[in-house]
Parts: sequence; C-alpha cells; structure tokens
Amino acid sequence: MPPALLALLPEMSAGAAALVFATVFLAGFLRGFTGFGFALAAVPVITLFVEPAAVIPAIPIVAMVAGAEQLRRAWREANWHAIRRLLIGAVLGAPFGVLALSYLPANIMRALIGIVLLLAVLALWRGYRFSRRPPTSAQLGIGFVSGLLNGATAMGGPPVILFFLAAPEGIAIGRASLLVYFFFISAWSIVTQAVVGLLDLKVVVLALLMIPVMAVGNVIGDRMFSRAKASTYQRIALGFLLLIAVLAIGRAALG
Repeated sequence: MPPALLALLPEMSAGAAALVFATVFLAGFLRGFTGFGFALAAVPVITLFVEPAAVIPAIPIVAMVAGAEQLRRAWREANWHAIRRLLIGAVLGAPFGVLALSYLPANIMRALIGIVLLLAVLALWRGYRFSRRPPTSAQLGIGFVSGLLNGATAMGGPPVILFFLAAPEGIAIGRASLLVYFFFISAWSIVTQAVVGLLDLKVVVLALLMIPVMAVGNVIGDRMFSRAKASTYQRIALGFLLLIAVLAIGRAALG
C-alpha cells in the first residue's frame, strides 16, 4: 500500500485497504455504466474506514477528473433544457448542504435520503413516468435538493437520477444528461468546499489514490453500456438505488 495512504489511515489493515479500492473500482464501473452512482456506492463503504471529513470532499474531485473522458459524447446527447435548471437549483442548494454537514447529525440525513429514495424507486419500478416535462419551478426545486444533499453528504444524486429515469426522453439521453450534470455539480462542490476550508492535503492525497482505480472501472462500465439493452439498464439502475435506500435506512437506524 502506498506510504501516503498509510500516513492518512494508519490503522487500516491490508484487508480493509483492499476493500476500499475494490469499492472504488466497482463504484467507478457503476458510474460508467449508468452515468451515476460513484458517490452513492463509494461513500457508505469508504467512510467505514476513513473519516467522512476526508472522504466527502475527495469524492467530487475523483468523479470530475475520472469521468471527464465521457463528457465529450454526453455533451451532444444531453437534455440541456433540464440540466440548466437543475444546476441553478443545485448551485443555490450546495452552500446550505455544506452548512448542514457541520450542524446536522449524519444519520438524520441518511434516513431522509433512504426513505424518499425508497418510495421513488418503488414508484418507478411500477412504471411511473412523467407524461410531460415538469415545470421550471419543479426542476429548480429538484436541483436545490440535490445540491443540498451533495454538499451535506456527497450523495446528492438521487433526486436528479430519479428525475431523468422518469423523464420521457429515454435512457440514452437521460444517462448523457446525468454525466454532464454530475460533472458540473462536482466542479461546483469542489469550489464550495475549498471556500469553506474543507480541502486539505489528506483530501487531495485520497483523491489522487482513488482516481486511477475509479477510471479503470469507469471505462469498463462505459463499454458495457454500449452493449446493453434499455431494459437491462433500467433494472440495474433501479436495483442499485433500491439497495442504497435500504442500506441508508438501516445504517441510520443502527446509528
């Protein structure tokens, strides 16, 4: 294991380090396949071994750098009408999320995320879809909630993911839109965290160690998506979100 990681996590065993890197790889694969999920998959596991104050600011750096390769293709296919409104809401909500990270118990945030996510996933699984594009005010509100959760937990994806999964435009446009959205929201998170002093040497070292591992998983997942059917994508995306909802509720209940 690299000395920099040992210095960062002096009590981590070799088995724990292997689990952390395996989680980063699998989370990168999921993100490459679905267009989302890196923070959702990585944060709950990594924070078992690394202090959240180091993990949460590192996640946007990893997601932005390692996912930049997909941005060129996604840029042409994305639903920019929705992305612009979601981003405006997210930019407004992110500072409130950073404040919440300092003042609100993490388990309260996890429980809220888990319950809302569980209800939304069950609705989508039963076939719910938007019959038409939601109004601008609703898109701004979804973005605001996403930004708040992203600043507080680095898990701001669920509101926007559910929005694009329920959108009438289709899987390919929804995935491309998610890739573009999360690139920009990661950049904004980095700026916000830097302003409030959450970025330090530990965060940068942790991000640099995770980027190559995540990038490999991301490339493999991206290639798998090009061969997958829309129904397969839908099942994997909703199945993963359901798992995250159950785990978030369970972790909050157990403290």
